[in-house]
Amino acid sequence: MIVRDFNYNEAKAAALELANDMVKNGLYSRFSLNSKQRIEKALWGCLGELAFAHWLDQRGVIYQKDERSFLERNTDDYDFLISGKVIDIKVALKSTTNPPNDRWTYGYPQEQKPNQKDYVVIGWIDQKLQEIGFYGWISGAQIAKRPVVKKNTFKGYDYLTPNHEFRWGLLNKDFEAFLELFC
Repeated sequence: MIVRDFNYNEAKAAALELANDMVKNGLYSRFSLNSKQRIEKALWGCLGELAFAHWLDQRGVIYQKDERSFLERNTDDYDFLISGKVIDIKVALKSTTNPPNDRWTYGYPQEQKPNQKDYVVIGWIDQKLQEIGFYGWISGAQIAKRPVVKKNTFKGYDYLTPNHEFRWGLLNKDFEAFLELFC
């Protein structure tokens, strides 16, 4: 599902502001990245969250965002809270002209404790087309049952931290059913 009627450039500028503030206020980097790299990594996550918020707003879904200052803590506890459920948004930069498919894999960081998330929404950012999409969703409990690996099984690159890995084919692609979970 591609997010429609979303101003990519405006949202990217807003995401960059958010990312700068997050890093300035102590956002934790599990990858030991320098400040510029931490800002860039946070930028993409913020952009994905802004796109998801836009999609929720289009559907009239009431939600809360975790916007507490990183001066008090060093990481997000959640991205969205809907009807008491914790939703984590994860996006990956799309590096191919091919559309996302069920064979792609996603590595959810083990240290982010997926069993503490009710649901995780997985998506992509296509910088060339300036579009953001969400492929599907999965429960945190399902992710926690997936094997922990240090190497991506689809592309073969090393993960920087141990990850619960799963194929995108495990994701539920029915976003109407996702919204019904919160009614």
